[in-house]
Amino acid sequence: MKKSGQNLRGTDTLLRVTPSMLKQHRSRDDAWTAIHGKVYNITPYLPYHPGGEKELMRVAGRDGTKLFALTHAWVNVDYMLDECFVGFLIPEPAS
Repeated sequence: MKKSGQNLRGTDTLLRVTPSMLKQHRSRDDAWTAIHGKVYNITPYLPYHPGGEKELMRVAGRDGTKLFALTHAWVNVDYMLDECFVGFLIPEPAS
């Protein structure tokens, strides 16, 4: 996947992503998740996830840090999904 030469990010620039923005990306065709404050487009990874697409969709559109830590504590997410890096999770603006 990393060496495909395709834009796996799905965006032209790095973004600042609020939780409400992240929540908009929770479908099989457009799935993002946040892990350790970084947002990743997991859509291209869905067919390759060893645990299956359904398991990965549990974190689509939300912060998946806790589940990731429970099930993949040994995995270097920054290396594995670096080509899918969308931007940084930031708090909602104060109203």
